[in-house]
Amino acid sequence: MVEWKWLKKGGVRFYPRTHLKAVDGLNIATADSDGLLSKSDKAKLDKLQVEPFDGLKFKSPDGSIFTLSVSNEGKPVFTKEGG
Repeated sequence: MVEWKWLKKGGVRFYPRTHLKAVDGLNIATADSDGLLSKSDKAKLDKLQVEPFDGLKFKSPDGSIFTLSVSNEGKPVFTKEGG
């Protein structure tokens, strides 16, 4: 079990600020190595699209892929990939 340490000033407990390089063994995750999170979770985060979305992909029951987008009039548009 980890023993928690803190500092006191004027009877008030506080934790000092630090940075990544000050913590031994704490690394940033990459596509090739684990770090603050696993490399597989890092890969999932890297795949997330930042808003606004250009389109959302859906898979139909038969395995076909469709992209949902919006026309300039605000109407939904489904486009089948590869077709």
